[in-house]
Amino acid sequence: MSQFLRASLFLVALSSLPAVAEKPRLAVVVVVDQLSAEAFRARLPKTTGGIKRLAAEGLVFDEARYEAAPTVTSVGHATIVTGAYGEVHGIVGNEWYEGDTGKPRLSTEDATYQVIGREPQVRDGTAPSWLRAPTLADSVKLSNEAAKAISISAKDRSGIIMAGRAGTAVWFDAEKPMFVTSTFYGKELPGWVTPTNEKLAKMVLSGALAWGLPGGGVTGKSPSLPAPSGRVGDSEPFAERPEIQATIDAAEIDVALDAVKQLELGKDEVPDLLEVSFSGHDRIGHEFGPDSPEALKEFLAVDRELGRLLEGLDALVGKGKYVVAFTSDHGVCPMPEVSKARGLDSGRVDTRKLGAALKAELDSALGPGDWFVGYKTPGFVINPKLRAKVPAVFERLRTVALAQPGVADLLWSPNLTHPSNSTEVFWQRGYVPGRTADLIVVTRPFWSYGLGDHTGHASAYLYDRAVPLMFFGGDIKKGQGGSAEVIDLAPTLARLINVPVPAAARGHAIDAVFR
Repeated sequence: MSQFLRASLFLVALSSLPAVAEKPRLAVVVVVDQLSAEAFRARLPKTTGGIKRLAAEGLVFDEARYEAAPTVTSVGHATIVTGAYGEVHGIVGNEWYEGDTGKPRLSTEDATYQVIGREPQVRDGTAPSWLRAPTLADSVKLSNEAAKAISISAKDRSGIIMAGRAGTAVWFDAEKPMFVTSTFYGKELPGWVTPTNEKLAKMVLSGALAWGLPGGGVTGKSPSLPAPSGRVGDSEPFAERPEIQATIDAAEIDVALDAVKQLELGKDEVPDLLEVSFSGHDRIGHEFGPDSPEALKEFLAVDRELGRLLEGLDALVGKGKYVVAFTSDHGVCPMPEVSKARGLDSGRVDTRKLGAALKAELDSALGPGDWFVGYKTPGFVINPKLRAKVPAVFERLRTVALAQPGVADLLWSPNLTHPSNSTEVFWQRGYVPGRTADLIVVTRPFWSYGLGDHTGHASAYLYDRAVPLMFFGGDIKKGQGGSAEVIDLAPTLARLINVPVPAAARGHAIDAVFR
């Protein structure tokens, strides 16, 4: 055989080999706050926008589970981006009490840094200082210093935790209202948020967005607004109004698309990361419940805005040149009234009444004392000066708790280092000494925590732990997947864009995603 013929046959053989897909250079994480797998499946047929496209063109898992508790916003976001649970990443709640001092702490609170563009509040979310594990954003930056990792949310804690230490976070701050960042990320607000902030300011001035204008400036402190029903001091309370959530959703996508355009995300050989968390869905869910028309309306608003994001990415980055992971930070307990109508045992645990009963028992057993520094769902924190006395009477406290409506168990958190049953295993994976509440309240199924919200989340039941999971774009398989674990998301995305898996991850890349 001549040398020419051999070369010709070799070229023909090469041409018959399947093309090697180019690695996408942009990964996108989309989180819909408070979306259970059950609610997602029920609503999916009603979608017409981005969620429908992800499901039709991507790989849809039956569900992804958090095999840990508590199931709340800060914890869930940290788990998504680190690939680990609270015992590793250190975030045990949206806020907690320090075990040695009894002082309250927000999950993203650090007084060393200030929100840029307004006067600091007593307790602002400003930095990921409490996070103990590296995130996907940190891995992207570790892969190449030229990489860009951008996180956008309507909640400070969601945006900050997703960005980790190496990314850049911006979030909607209702004190203005505008998107802000903090001095942890730089000395000034990124230019790519300016167009959206100017648009929001014009909406306020025109009356399209109801907000006050005391002193001639755009600010959330106005007597025309109702008193905030949520937490005070972390940029969220005035943003909790249901009627403005769709506006904030749209603004988040405006910011995201301007970031993609101005920073040219995904346009070179260096992998980039974009993270977007839709917070309004959680705010609507707490007030109206997951079965409500209001929750469905907000879900479809997210669907619409996600469709706009995908169309923008198609134009700015290119179809097939980016990958998307879609999930939620936690689910939610159905409204007790809805569950009762379905014939289920359900209700709301009166945590104030429970706390009073526990205090009375401690007073009776050990003498009067200032036993508790506070309660943060899902548990009570003992006064550090008196904590050593409590283990001796814990079984008496447990008996008192079990007598309260809706309480399935009471756990003494230091015992979680050696869990004795399957329920304790979930809470052990979220346990951090010095941060986790001392007395953890375990509710019965379909009983929510406290009387303040119409419904809530934090439990280890599947309606709180099971969330949707979809992968889309690049060379990802299409169709239906089985079950997965949320800690697998970050390792899977890392493999898709060829960056290191976050170093503390306990999950693994899901082989079913890859062709």
